[in-house]
Amino acid sequence: MVKRSTWILLIILALVVGSYFLLKNHPFNAKSSTPTPSGSAYLITQADGVLQSLHISDSKGNDFKMQRDLSKAWVITAPSSGTADQGLAGAAETQVGALSIIAKLSSPPDPNTVGLVNPAYTINLTFVSGKSHTIEVGNLTLTSSGYYVRFDGDAIIVIEQSGIDALTKLLTAPPFPPTPTLSTPETTGTATLQAATPTP
Repeated sequence: MVKRSTWILLIILALVVGSYFLLKNHPFNAKSSTPTPSGSAYLITQADGVLQSLHISDSKGNDFKMQRDLSKAWVITAPSSGTADQGLAGAAETQVGALSIIAKLSSPPDPNTVGLVNPAYTINLTFVSGKSHTIEVGNLTLTSSGYYVRFDGDAIIVIEQSGIDALTKLLTAPPFPPTPTLSTPETTGTATLQAATPTP
């Protein structure tokens, strides 16, 4: 004869298995703009190709722009023109490809409530392939884990904070080569002061 405790365990197991299949086949669909984890998806994919230019502007009118010249080297055209530090510019290019989608919204939020009526930053990307993307950056989420972003004027998603911050810092710290410091020659000799001898 089966013990009563065994029957209870079997019933609990059946409920757990039933709940699993019910949720799998009929997922809960929230009607609010609650972020849901999206896995390790990236905003920019390999299908976009090689980055040709990066343009960042903010709501205060500041601009940063860098692009490849005919030799495929990075040059900066705003806020002033000059050759870029290729290592730092390459790091910025890598960061573009590393923008991680940390959440998708179950329903589109009001752009005004997430800071996308007047975005804090606008990032324009063009690629050698001819493709282009626009990333409008709004407010931080309540948990400060990411920014509300409108991608190509359409979907509103949440992008990891650190990735956006790394790019917007280019507005205040463009990747120019470091300025060489002028060294002053050191004096090897020592001056000797002699007291004046009074003349009688």
